[in-house]
Amino acid sequence: MKAQERHHLKENEFAVRAAWVAEQVTTHRSRLFTIVGIVIAIGVIVLGYFYVQRRAADRANTMLGSAFMITQSPLVPASTMPGATQPPGTFPTEAARGEAAIAALQKVVDAYPSTETGTAARYYLGATLLSIGRAPDAERAFADAIAKGGSSLYAEMAKLGQVEALAALQRYDDAIKVLTDLSAQRTSRLPIDGVLMELARVCRKAGKTQEARAAFKRVVDEFPESTYANEARTQLSTMG
Repeated sequence: MKAQERHHLKENEFAVRAAWVAEQVTTHRSRLFTIVGIVIAIGVIVLGYFYVQRRAADRANTMLGSAFMITQSPLVPASTMPGATQPPGTFPTEAARGEAAIAALQKVVDAYPSTETGTAARYYLGATLLSIGRAPDAERAFADAIAKGGSSLYAEMAKLGQVEALAALQRYDDAIKVLTDLSAQRTSRLPIDGVLMELARVCRKAGKTQEARAAFKRVVDEFPESTYANEARTQLSTMG
């Protein structure tokens, strides 16, 4: 990267965060096999960033921004020194930070249930619950975001989060139905090739090899230039 470009990134915090996400995706593409984890990460980091940085016009956005900042708080292990206290703005564990963020996000949902901010809070609530292993609660939060979000981007992204939660609960048939519906929507703002890769992954977990093969084949046939195409071809070759 040129020095001028590096300087530009340093001046633009959003670009720095977005570039970090892109680097992680590129570096760990083999492990980040599907789009769901990536979308959730980008949703929490990038879309949340817009909410935090925009000038809050009302208390709802201010509350959401504060709740989001908790999810970004540093983790500092608890000191073993006698009388030591936790540094302000830090948490000793990811679980403790998650629980604090959940409580703050739930306050936004309860205070502004019928607003766009409330829908955003539901989405982030689901993502945070999922990140600390509370899949049943995460699934409910994502379902609530879908029901309240209408045609918003948050509602679409919540469907991917819901799939991840359903898969964690081994409710594969429910997850497959959501993904099948998404893969048929040509007007969706979600990347259909990524949705198909997730569909194939869940089908394989469910033991539905034929359905998984069909999803991989759609990626190869319909999205030959996709970044997932080579992975789909590899998977097809290993499946026989």
